Amino acid sequence: MSVLALTGACGADSGDDAGGRKKSATAGSASPASSAPQQESGSPASAAGKGLDQKGLDRLALTAHDVPGYTVNTVTGKGSPVDHDLTTYRAVMPAPCRPVYAAAQLGSLHDFTAQVSQDVVSASDELGQHASVGLTSYTLADARTVITELRAALPKCATAEMHPSAAHPGAGLGYSDIPSRSVTGYGDETLAFDTTQVVDGGGPSLPLTVLVVRQDSTIATFTSLHPFQPTIPQDIVDAQLKKLT
Repeated sequence: MSVLALTGACGADSGDDAGGRKKSATAGSASPASSAPQQESGSPASAAGKGLDQKGLDRLALTAHDVPGYTVNTVTGKGSPVDHDLTTYRAVMPAPCRPVYAAAQLGSLHDFTAQVSQDVVSASDELGQHASVGLTSYTLADARTVITELRAALPKCATAEMHPSAAHPGAGLGYSDIPSRSVTGYGDETLAFDTTQVVDGGGPSLPLTVLVVRQDSTIATFTSLHPFQPTIPQDIVDAQLKKLT
């Protein structure tokens, strides 16, 4: 799924303003442990400990109207099939790095109540401003556990090379070198990291940056894959998190 950010403009919904201003931002530079959970916003789903259903999450996904100057292509959810098979993530080695691998793929090791993934790409430059955006809704307990597991895994995997075992789909796609970043001011909990996507058999190695934000029982994951300098456009992050709150 990570590679979709470079090709997501095909068949996409057009933005209303192709000349819209776009900002780019990467995460900060301190330790992820400094990103302390903020006060819960207390939505009905959070209060009940339940995740959103698919229709509820679909309404919170981005449209071209939300991000002028970009095209928005929905990959899963909003009428497209959603895959609940987590077998590949659970087969990643080394085992402690499974949460990191899953996050780089917009997922986690836990089943969910609803999921939407989208590619948001500059309408004027497909290799320029872009992000893949995943929304996944869980029970509140599972959403918190996803972040806890990812926070614990990141320092263990800073120099790891991780990929699924050979018997599983996607075995040839892996990630290596995972320095953590820290961001604050997003949602209830936030984590971020960089990594390098590697493909067995001589494929290109591409840098990837990842931002993971928990808002109540929904986790928003933003990734940007680029051959030179991956940055997640700030206006995409702001637009998506505004809809979640």
